[in-house]
Amino acid sequence: MKRRLVKQGTATLMISLPSKWIQANNLNKGDEIDIEELENSLFISQHSKSKKQSTIINLTNLTESSIRTSIVNAYRSGFDIIEVKFSSEKHYSILSNTLQDYLLGFDITKRENNFCIIENITEPSENQFDIIFNKIFLNISTLIENTEERLRNKTKFSDYGHVVHMIHKYDNFCRRIIVKKNLFGSKSNLYWTFLSILIHAQREIYHLNKYLDKEKVNFNDFKYFDHLKKVFHLLKRGYEEKSFSKLEQIHELEKQVIYKDYYSLIIKGKKENIILYHITVAIKELYLASSPLIGIIL
Repeated sequence: MKRRLVKQGTATLMISLPSKWIQANNLNKGDEIDIEELENSLFISQHSKSKKQSTIINLTNLTESSIRTSIVNAYRSGFDIIEVKFSSEKHYSILSNTLQDYLLGFDITKRENNFCIIENITEPSENQFDIIFNKIFLNISTLIENTEERLRNKTKFSDYGHVVHMIHKYDNFCRRIIVKKNLFGSKSNLYWTFLSILIHAQREIYHLNKYLDKEKVNFNDFKYFDHLKKVFHLLKRGYEEKSFSKLEQIHELEKQVIYKDYYSLIIKGKKENIILYHITVAIKELYLASSPLIGIIL
C-alpha cells in the first residue's frame, strides 16, 4: 500500500491513514496512536493502552517440564494474562514454582478450585532490556567463576541453582520483549538464536555442578577451564564492544581447544572426563553463539 506525502506548513510532511484500518480499530479525531521507529521503517499501531493479550492453557499431565514449557512459552509469546485450568493441587504447585523460578513480574491474581489467572503485575519495562540482557552475562560469569572455585575445593557453591534460575528469568524476559515489542526488526531472529545458544552453554555448567553433587572428583586441568573463561569473556566483550576481532579469536580457540586439547585429554579415561565433557560442550556452544552475534553486529 502506497501513500503520497503531503506538505503541511514549512517542515511537516503528512500521510493519510487507510479508512478500513481506522474503522477496524474504532479510531476518531483526537485519538492517540503509537508510532515506533525501527531502522528505516515506521510502525503505526493503536495506543499502547489497548486491550491486554490473553490466552488459556489446559494442564493435562503432571510432567514438570511440560507444565513449565507451556507457561514459559505463553510468557515469551507476549501474553499479559494467562488463564490456567488444572485438575489437581500438584498442577498448581508446579505452576507456582514455575512463576517463582522462571518469570519476571508475573504472579497469580485469582485462584479457584481448578482454575487460576496469571497476570503481569511488576514486570520491568522494555526500556530496561539492555540492563536485563547484561544481567544474563553477569550471572553466567558468576556461575563459571564459582564453579571453578568449587572444583578447586574452595567453596561448595550450593546455590548454583538460584543463579541458573535468575539467568532463565532474564533470558525469558528478553525473549518476551523481542517478540512483544519487535525491538530489533529483521535482527530479532538473530537475538533469539544468540540467547538460545548462550543459555545452552550455561546449562552445561549447571549439569557439571549437578554431577559434582553426586560425585567427588579430583579435577586438575584448570588450564583447560581457563579456555572456557577466555571464550566466554571474548563473547561478552564482542557483544559489549560490537567487536569482530573478539569473535575471530573464539573461532581460533575453538579449533585448538576442542579438536586438539580435548581429544588428547579425553583418552585418559578417568572420571574427570565428565567434567571435561561439560566444559567442552559449553565452549562449543559459546563458539556457536558467536555466529548470530556476528549478524547482530553487522
